[in-house]
Amino acid sequence: MQGIITAFFNHADNIDESIQKILQEKIENRTPNQVYSTVLPVNLLGNRLKLTRIDKQELIDMVADVQELGSEAKDKLKTKINKDFAALEEVMIQRFKQWMHQISIGVAFVICFAFQLNCFELLSKLNNDSVYRAQLVQLSTRLETQQNSSSNDLAPIQNNLSALNFNITPDKWPGYYAQWKVSSLVNWIGIIFSTILISLGAPFWFNRLKDMASLRDKLSKHGN
Repeated sequence: MQGIITAFFNHADNIDESIQKILQEKIENRTPNQVYSTVLPVNLLGNRLKLTRIDKQELIDMVADVQELGSEAKDKLKTKINKDFAALEEVMIQRFKQWMHQISIGVAFVICFAFQLNCFELLSKLNNDSVYRAQLVQLSTRLETQQNSSSNDLAPIQNNLSALNFNITPDKWPGYYAQWKVSSLVNWIGIIFSTILISLGAPFWFNRLKDMASLRDKLSKHGN
């Protein structure tokens, strides 16, 4: 947000660097120094919470409180805020979404790398191994049933995971990622594709499943 606000002020008339600095300090100081992002009350780098959104009236009030700014310059800046704030807010929203998507990609890559989640291997097993496919269907059914009930018994789920040869800590990482073989390259490509697919998020896949279900219904009606 700070960079976007700075760019906004750079395009305003009669706003020099000193005025920009005053306004930026007002924006930064909206959150008290005693509010931290962790339970530890320590003023470490990055530990202080910051408000990432500002509304139009709040920004106008900040401009009005700048004593170093003349009345004419204040009126011009307020007019610019009223005129362009909708576009400015949209840019801030898009930047926040982009930032969150980058974080989700990073987290998804760490998960895929650590647990060797290779979408190509999974698709191959689903196509060629009917027992593996049946175990996955049974596991998903158990997870859905447990989610809808108050039971916390994990033994059936653990049995299904064991049947799928699922390991929390996959072994042979050097052999999986670092050998000079085509298989290692395929593994890396599978991890990257898995990262992309996971980072798309649950709403994306839920909507795709709805589209596929509706397409299946349309095709079945057309066949009849």
